[in-house]
Amino acid sequence: MKQEFEKNDFVRLTEEAYNTYAKNTIWAENIFTILSKDGDKFRLSEIDGEIPQSAIEPIPIDGVTDACIYYDPLLAANFVMPGEATPTHNKDTSYYIDGFSKMHIEDHTLKDEFDAQGFKYVHEVQQWLRPEHTLESLKVNYTLK
Repeated sequence: MKQEFEKNDFVRLTEEAYNTYAKNTIWAENIFTILSKDGDKFRLSEIDGEIPQSAIEPIPIDGVTDACIYYDPLLAANFVMPGEATPTHNKDTSYYIDGFSKMHIEDHTLKDEFDAQGFKYVHEVQQWLRPEHTLESLKVNYTLK
């Protein structure tokens, strides 16, 4: 099944392609960001050279393959009066769908909107979030090999 990937989408490599193109990467996760695409050729983060689309596959939303992805929404700056303490915000790197539950929009959560979409793959979520919900708000919590 051919996927419609866009620049900045997360993808993974097939096992054979990973062993060919990414065996020397420093990260343990088989998750890469599309830097550019030209027809059926892609440039991915952390990999030199072009990768054919046949070597790329979508990341399923299954809580395992996508477990290291987290939701990092853009937070507006606080207005601080002179003499007041500057508030701090700790980054929440928990599973992104759990993060959607914490983002309230009027009388519902972002997870309610997510559930209504019926997504199968992470890149679909990214494309959905871009226009409405803080652009590139999904991030990967990479670990060293």
